Amino acid sequence: MFYDYLKIFHILSASLVLTSIAYSYQLWRSMQKSRNSFAQFTRIRKQTALVIVPGALVQLATGFSLISLQHYALSEGWVGSSITGFIVLILSWMGFMYFLAAGQQNMALNGSETQSRFYRNAQSLMLMLCALALTAMIYSMANRIAPLHSGAP
Repeated sequence: MFYDYLKIFHILSASLVLTSIAYSYQLWRSMQKSRNSFAQFTRIRKQTALVIVPGALVQLATGFSLISLQHYALSEGWVGSSITGFIVLILSWMGFMYFLAAGQQNMALNGSETQSRFYRNAQSLMLMLCALALTAMIYSMANRIAPLHSGAP
């Protein structure tokens, strides 16, 4: 019963993190059209600090708890791919935030168009890695294959 509640909590927190990432992505897209991009940058930064990072920590804690409760029902490859996907997701999001902050600083210092394009492309690359990791993790969750048991309980 605890496992089921933990799994529901894990899914709800994943939905919250995913929704927050999608909202931040929409804010990022609208930054190009906006004259006040610093306000949107601040909203993305707050969204990251108040929702995405705590949600990711909850995901990590509940994910490891679920793995420890059902370790015999999960294949080693599935656990490894889940952890790898989570690490890629978090690192790519932090890379996106780094390049977003650097791009804002470049804009404040009236940097060149080439530098602005570099930061925008780097942000796009980090978001693409983030999306690929999310897609791979969702695919992995939906197509989980239980390991073959050799008489183990």
